[in-house]
Amino acid sequence: MEICKITLDSKQYDLLKSMLNCDRRSDLIRKIPINGKELLYDMIHEIYSPVTDGWSTREIVLNESADALNLLRFMTKQIFPNDEYYFVRQIGRKWANFRFEKDCKIIIYKN
Repeated sequence: MEICKITLDSKQYDLLKSMLNCDRRSDLIRKIPINGKELLYDMIHEIYSPVTDGWSTREIVLNESADALNLLRFMTKQIFPNDEYYFVRQIGRKWANFRFEKDCKIIIYKN
C-alpha cells in the first residue's frame, strides 16, 4: 500500500479538519495515515450533503463550495497528477459507486 504525503497550509488544513468525520479528524490531528478512499469520500460527502439532505441543489452547492472544491482538486492533484478533477467528477455518487483505483493511505501535514 502506498503512502501519499500531502502538505496543506493552515487554512486548507482547518477546512479539511472540518470536513472529516470524528475518527478521521482524530487521525489527521495525530498524523496517522488515513485510508485515502475514506478521506476523500468524507470530503465529497461534506460538499454534497446539502443536496442529499434536500435543502439545496447541486448547482448551488457547487457554486457555494469553492474553497472545498479547490481543496479537493489540490489534494487530488497530489494523488493523480494528471487529473485533478478525478474526484470532483464523482460528487453525488453513493459509497458503493465511489471509485478510487489507488490503494493508498494519506498523511496530511500542516505547513
